[in-house]
This record gives sequence, C-alpha cells and structure tokens, in this order.
Amino acid sequence: MLVPSKNIDADERGISRRLLRLFKPYRGLLALALVGALFVGLANSAVSLVGALMMELFSAAGAQSQTSGFALHLSRAFGGFRLYDLTLNSPSQARWFLLILTSVTIILILIKGLVHFAKEYVLWKVTNGVLMRLKSDLFARIVRLPLTYYDRERSGEVVARITYDVTQMEGAIRAGVQISKSFVYAAIYIAMMFLLEWSLTLLALAIFPLSAIVIKQFSARMRRAARHISQNVADYTAFLNEATTGARVIKAFGEEQRQTTIFDHKIAENYRWSMKAAKYAALHAPIQEAISTVGTAALLVFCGLRILSGAITLGDLTGFILLLTNTYKPIKDIGEVNSVLQRAVASGKRIFQITDEADEAEVIGSGSLRPAVEGRLEFDRVSFAYRDGEPALSSICLTVEAGQTLALVGPSGAGKSTLAALIPRFYRLKDGSIKLDGIDISEFDLTYLRSLIAYVPQETILFSGSIADNIRFGRPEASETEVIAAAQAANAAEFIEKLPEGYHSEVGERGAQLSGGQRQRIAIARAMLRDPKILLLDEATSALDTASEKLVQEALERLRCNRTTIIIAHRLSTVRSADLIAVLSEGCLIETGTHRELFEAQGLYRQLCDQQLTE
Repeated sequence: MLVPSKNIDADERGISRRLLRLFKPYRGLLALALVGALFVGLANSAVSLVGALMMELFSAAGAQSQTSGFALHLSRAFGGFRLYDLTLNSPSQARWFLLILTSVTIILILIKGLVHFAKEYVLWKVTNGVLMRLKSDLFARIVRLPLTYYDRERSGEVVARITYDVTQMEGAIRAGVQISKSFVYAAIYIAMMFLLEWSLTLLALAIFPLSAIVIKQFSARMRRAARHISQNVADYTAFLNEATTGARVIKAFGEEQRQTTIFDHKIAENYRWSMKAAKYAALHAPIQEAISTVGTAALLVFCGLRILSGAITLGDLTGFILLLTNTYKPIKDIGEVNSVLQRAVASGKRIFQITDEADEAEVIGSGSLRPAVEGRLEFDRVSFAYRDGEPALSSICLTVEAGQTLALVGPSGAGKSTLAALIPRFYRLKDGSIKLDGIDISEFDLTYLRSLIAYVPQETILFSGSIADNIRFGRPEASETEVIAAAQAANAAEFIEKLPEGYHSEVGERGAQLSGGQRQRIAIARAMLRDPKILLLDEATSALDTASEKLVQEALERLRCNRTTIIIAHRLSTVRSADLIAVLSEGCLIETGTHRELFEAQGLYRQLCDQQLTE
C-alpha cells in the first residue's frame, strides 16, 4: 500500500525515499536482476580482457615475423594477481590459442545474452508490478477520500493526477529500475579499469565531477519547470472537464469563443513551461557530450605518451579503451535519467498529497456495530456546517418511524439535501446525533450502515457498462433472475427487452444512450435490487414528460413500500401522501406535520404551495 505520512517531504530526497518504498515487495526480484547485471558486467569485462589479449597476441606475432625462430610470451598481472603467463613456441600453437580465445568469447557472449534476457524480463516485471501497485493504491485512496475533499477539489485536477502525474511517475520508475543495472555496470567496469591501469582510470574519471556540477545546476531548473507543468496540466484538465460536461450551457449562452480563448491561454502557459523544460533537457546532453569529448581527447594524448614511453602495451590500451567504452554508456544513462527524475519528483509530490489526505474513516470515524434494524430514524439537535462559518443546519429534531415516509421541503438552500446526506454519514455532524433504531449511527460500521441505505438521485448517475451491470451496482453477486425482477418492478423491463442486446446493452458514458426516464427507472431498479431498509429519494420527475413521470412514480411507490423513505421534494404535489413533512428554511426546522395540517396552518408550507400553484 502507499503509506501516507503526516508531513509531505518537500525535498527531492524525501519524495525519492517514498518512491523507493514501492519497491520493497520486489526486493528479491531486484536482487536477482542485479546478480544478472553483475554477471553481464563481468562477462563484458572478460570480453574486453580477451580483446586485450588478442591485441597482445597480434602485436607479438607481428614482432616475431621480423625475427628468426618463434616464441611468443604473453603475461598479465591483474591487481597483484598473475592472470596468465603463457609461452607459445610455434605458429600452430598460436593459431590454436587464437581459436580457443574466439570460441570462449562466442560461448561467453551467448551465455551473457541468455542472462541479459532473464535480467531484463525480471526488471520489467518489477517495473510493471510497481506501476500496477501505484495505480491501484492511488485509485483505492481516491475512492476512499471523504466528500469534503471533492467539495474543495476540482474533478479535473484529480483526473490529472491519475493520468499526467502517474504517467510522469511511470517514466521515472522505469528509468529508476533500469538505472540500478547501470550503477552495477559502471562499478564493475571502473573497478576493472583501476586494476588494469589506475593512472588512466583517474584521468578518465576526472570529468565526472564536472558532469555532477552540470547535473546539479540543471536539476533545480528542470524540477521547477516540471512543477509548473504538472500544476498547469491539472488546471487545464479541470477546465476541459467542466467544458465537456457543461457543453449545453456553453452553447446556450454562445460562449464558445470566450471559452476557447481561456483554454488557449491555459495551454499557452503549459507550452511556455514545456519549452523551458525542453531547453534544459536539450542543453544537458550536448554539454555533457562536450565534457566527455574533452576528457576523451586528454585521455588519448596521455595514452599515446604512455605507450611511447613503454609504460603500457598496445594490449593494455585496447583492454582499457574497451572497458572505458562500456563504462560511458551506463554513466551516460545515469546522467540522462536526471530530467525524468526531476519531473517525477514534482509529480510524486502531487500524488503523495492525495495519499497523505485522511481517508473517510479517519475524517468521520467508523464504529463496529452491525445490528439488524427496522429503520426508525431520530434526529436529535442536529447541527452541521460545511466550513467554519454559517451553519447549514441548526438544531434539527425529527423522528421518522420505521416504514414511514418523510418529505423534506423548503426553498433552495434550506438544507434539505444536507440533512439527507448526513444519514449515510457522508459528512460528520458538528453537534447532535442521528440514531437508527435508537443507536447512534456513528457507532455503526460505516460500510454496513451504507448497505442499509439506497439512494436515488435527482440527476441519475449511470456508469459505463451494460444495463445489467448498472442494476447490479449495489449487489454485484445478484443473479440474472433477480436483475430482471428488479427491472420489472421499476417499470424498466419493457424498454430494456426491446433493445438489441437487452440487459447486456451498453448504456454509454453517464447513460448517454438512454433517455432521462429510462435512466431514472434503471436507478430505481438498482435501489430495489439492493433491498434497503432506508431509501433516500431526491424527487426527480420534474424534468420528465408525462408518460415517463407516470412510470417512474409507479416504480417509486413500489420502492417505498415498507421502507423508511426520505424524499427531498422539489414539487410539493409529489409529497401529499408522505406520513410526515418537514419544512426547512435557512438550515432551521420551521414546521412539521402532514400535508393537510401544514396547508391549514397558513405557514411557510402554505406559502410554498401557493407559490407553485401560481407558477
């Protein structure tokens, strides 16, 4: 799991340490891969030494051709250890020795190839495993965040963190896994170079401090650019999300051009910072290349002087150059990964900002009780505020008996939806309590409490998938027979069975393939299949045509039967049959009673009824 910390490490090392924790379950595989990298590095070093030996053989053979007789003496001490000491007394021995060297080299390269394949496969397994875990844990955290988080964050920003920021992290994780083998290779080659010729190695390594300075200077600039890019992507993703969901409003108000101008400004800002990052990345490689070229030139001059003085042989130089060539590749990879890592640090910080958010259970708490209930609700001096300031609800006292229907009515902003949202504990009460069958709902296990409740919203939310999948949303284990029965009870079976693929028909994004009435009936079928003790119903027939409204109302009457029902009423004509009507205004409970009682009381309820009649 992604482990949240109470304080986000703002520095690069802090973020890097948290990223490294993701690799903890894969330590065994990483160790195996690094052993493979060690073998590959040693095999490449061996091939380089064989090349040096061959060069010595050719050089000695060339010198022998100028003299009478034949006697080749090949000797090499390696770090104080005599690696070989051979004398070849005839051309045939030299030929056999060359054949043996060639055969050994070919066999070594073939074995190295197999080990390289296994090592790369294991590294990719680790990489993809870490990425899968990162995405899974991030999504698991997001769906467990409290609604207060979504109230303050734009949905587009959350999407950007899952898409753009995770993509940046992908590149860093892949590079980080690959870079581990580069460190192994570089360590082996440099060690071999020291054993072969320490003075040349020191000269070759003299350029690395310069490279480190360049990397440090570029890192800060690239990290700053990456931070701005990441924030900007979240900004324009959120704007794009709002524009697509609000397309009808944009067109209705003729705002296409102004919205386009605003979006162009946002992506222009992204372009500006992206080009800064590109400039730093583009400059980094040629500067490092220039440093390497100067170092190589100095090394060649020094090598030439050493050969002319007889301090080293041509074979020594050949082996050293082959090792040096092998060394530059992993070191270059280590340097080039810097730009990827800087983007990942910026994205990692934004991702960890989500994982460090307290989840819903921490914010609102969760009890452990899972008792059988009938559905009696008591609101005892319930008060609530979304933020520190003006309360949304003040000292609400109500009692709804099991199986009764309570209608919440009042002007817009009165607190109707807020009161209903407190029953499944979407938010934590400021004061007071809500009891279910005499037990404070804060003592219930949160998941169990919500399993007792079904919610039918005013704006029906359907998910991409089939109609059957959406009906099963609250009970994925339900049989096909149960799904069909729920659809029939919701007056949805008739139109579903007329579709080409019936219950397996795709609903499209947010149910776009269906009409408003059809979506409502599927939502009712979903609630029926859940078989809840408490029903939260945001009355949603006001936007439907007469035929659809009649079908939906019939389905709702079946759904309400023998269930405690809370109706958030928008049209008062739909709540006349409620057992109890509660009238709210500015977060306060103004009056309660039946339709007849309240209508005759000449209070706010009567005013609302008269107002709707005149409309």
